[in-house]
Amino acid sequence: MKDDAENPVIYVLDANILMGFDIWMPIELSVNKSFWNFLEESLKNKKWILLDVVVAEVRYEGDLKKWCKKQKNAGHVSTLSDTNRTRGIEINDNYPIIDDTTRRSETDTYIIAHAEENKFKVLSREGPKKPTERLNKIPDVCRMVGVGCERSPLVFYKHIGYGS
Repeated sequence: MKDDAENPVIYVLDANILMGFDIWMPIELSVNKSFWNFLEESLKNKKWILLDVVVAEVRYEGDLKKWCKKQKNAGHVSTLSDTNRTRGIEINDNYPIIDDTTRRSETDTYIIAHAEENKFKVLSREGPKKPTERLNKIPDVCRMVGVGCERSPLVFYKHIGYGS
């Protein structure tokens, strides 16, 4: 997945990325307004994808939830397809990632399925699973299904042209 004019990389963001942005660059601080405006503009220009299931993971009332709602109302949030949902189930059946008790990581399978179908790349702060862990993590499953996965927000910033 080369990022060039003919084959631009498009990222599907995991909720942990958005939540991390909100922690380190709080929307409420005026000094961060340019970042959030740039992020919104790059979303509008389809340099990255915000899925409805990721928006649903932002549960706490606050600026990030308001920002996500604004993106949804503006039509910038992509809706997960039934095909992606079915593929997400298949992914979990083959490469267990969802905790059956808590249902934690269910959205991860959908992010991967959407990226796989559309030849996108996943941006997540998750690291690979440790040898003592039973369940796979996003980077593990992405590798197994042939989906690119990036962990560095800096790579993403450069990709969307932030700070250039």
